[in-house]
Amino acid sequence: MKNILLFICFAPVLLSQQSGFIKTHGQNIITPEGKPILLRGINLGNWLVPEGYMFKFIHANSPQRINETFTQLLGPEETKKFWKQYRDNYITKEDIAYIKKLGLNSVRVPFNYRLFVSEDQETTIGGVGFEMLDRVIQWCKEENLYVILDMHCAPGGQTGDNIDDSFGYPFLFESDEAQQLTIDIWKEIAKRYANKTIVIGYDFLNEPIATYFNK
Repeated sequence: MKNILLFICFAPVLLSQQSGFIKTHGQNIITPEGKPILLRGINLGNWLVPEGYMFKFIHANSPQRINETFTQLLGPEETKKFWKQYRDNYITKEDIAYIKKLGLNSVRVPFNYRLFVSEDQETTIGGVGFEMLDRVIQWCKEENLYVILDMHCAPGGQTGDNIDDSFGYPFLFESDEAQQLTIDIWKEIAKRYANKTIVIGYDFLNEPIATYFNK
């Protein structure tokens, strides 16, 4: 079953300027003032999870394959410089302001778990992911846009397809180590943003287990 968030809005919504968290009541999402809100949002795709089809690539379709291709063409050092420049410029403060200007009230931020672990030791929490989330969450706070954080690529892979940056199978569900790393990353994210009222939800696993995997 796909994990999809459908954002619909029939009228402009003024977001809360007061402190307090968004809550749910039945099927409704409730503001701190107790009023229902309809989320109207956009996905920041291809930023923290580069996807081949968005680049119009055919064979380099997953983040790691895209990175391998760039490394073969540019070398490791220039590839690192490229990705830093890419992340710094693909989504900017001006983009978030434009999203607000369009009349939207929320953004979903897909990310790859690899950005939250150290390069030399993949079981150690670290990486540039927290810096990137800090940045976009602050921009969204300034524009009063709600944020939903989405682990699009989980350790081991949760779909077994290129969208989860895996190796062709959802090994997350068979690996204790991958499951623990997923838990550890989410714990760290939750702790870091526990008091950020602009962060209203966590999409723990994007589209877990593709429908074509039969038991």
